[in-house]
Amino acid sequence: MKMTGFAVFALMLALFSPASTVADTVDGRVFQVQLPREDVTLFYVEARSGFTVKMETETAAVEGQKLYVGDGKVAIDLVAHSTQGIYLQGVKYRQGDQFKNGATIKVLAGFKQAAELKPGDVYVTLPGVAFELPKK
Repeated sequence: MKMTGFAVFALMLALFSPASTVADTVDGRVFQVQLPREDVTLFYVEARSGFTVKMETETAAVEGQKLYVGDGKVAIDLVAHSTQGIYLQGVKYRQGDQFKNGATIKVLAGFKQAAELKPGDVYVTLPGVAFELPKK
């Protein structure tokens, strides 16, 4: 498997992360990145291979066409659409939108469990953000 520079970066972050909040049941071939407990800003980036979404804090960043975001248990999709921008769970976000440290993201029905992610997926955990599951 040929790894892109981003994949190598994500793998290095996952391997050297000081604390892991990701469930032990996540496939080891999923790239796991834990961003610091800081505000996270979203950017829509034009890259050589297409458009990507970049999640950036004061001290770290991760970028990809499709990322999964969560708390170690849930995994919701964050996607850079080629012409329409950034989408989280199918809801449009704008350049510069933020997940503030201490904020809560309401998880919509149809989300994945972190354990359902496939090899090659990129899973970004946000320790400063709570994920509220839908009521049954």
